[in-house]
Amino acid sequence: MSFALTKQKGPATTWDYFRPKRNKRRKRGSTLSNKSPNKSKFSTWARTITELGSKLFLAGVIGYLLFAGYNFLISTPRFQIQNVTFQGNHVLNNSQILEWLGPVIGKNLISIDLVRLNKRLSEHPWVQTVSIQRIFPQGLEFELTERVPYARIKKDQTYLLDNSGSILSPEKPGYGHLPLIILNDSKEQGVSNGELLNSLKTMDDFNQLSFFKNNPLEVAELVGPSRVLFKARNEGFKIQMSRDELNEGFKNFMIIQDSLEDENLKIQMIDLSFKDQVVIRETNQVQH
Repeated sequence: MSFALTKQKGPATTWDYFRPKRNKRRKRGSTLSNKSPNKSKFSTWARTITELGSKLFLAGVIGYLLFAGYNFLISTPRFQIQNVTFQGNHVLNNSQILEWLGPVIGKNLISIDLVRLNKRLSEHPWVQTVSIQRIFPQGLEFELTERVPYARIKKDQTYLLDNSGSILSPEKPGYGHLPLIILNDSKEQGVSNGELLNSLKTMDDFNQLSFFKNNPLEVAELVGPSRVLFKARNEGFKIQMSRDELNEGFKNFMIIQDSLEDENLKIQMIDLSFKDQVVIRETNQVQH
């Protein structure tokens, strides 16, 4: 009897059999792994664009709501200005201030330009500082500091002057006690504020002295291009000085003050306009 023997496959033969299949799967896996990054990038971009679109949409909705809300606030009668109050004004009355400002009543409290109102009111000659506050729902409050008249100045008419040399307005009742500066001609009307204030200060310095206690200087009249003539309440007494040497002239007066009080002279004028020299003019007489 004869038998046909088949050759058994050993481990090596089996490994050779499975190797091609394994290589195929490996290649297929490699192909799949090469394709997955593209799909991942596409998914990332799609997700980013979707999120961005959502945020833009949300921002648009919020912006629209804010815009609509603002339009409502500036158009509703609920915030129309009806009450305007002023504090710190003594010379100016409320009607004068409102006339200077222009229309305010009925304006929207939210949209009204407080910076413009502040600037406008600060331009008034009598107003030194101003602050404005909204009082919801329908009010405005103004806090003013007015300028204080310091002297009077006579040009074409008499005006009030503050301590910075600014003209406030034509003279008002109640300020006749303030010192008066007189400008006689057009040339003198171009005198600087500094010169005017220096003359007023010198007048005040004189009035602090005991010599002028009962007869203070009240008028400073600019004479010619360089001199100032101070006149006392009793106009029979005058002091003349150089506008460029006011301090020097005052020092010279201080030197002779005691002798003037002791001798009780009937003085018509003291001329301090000369350098290092005082000229005293008595009634119908001149002394050096």
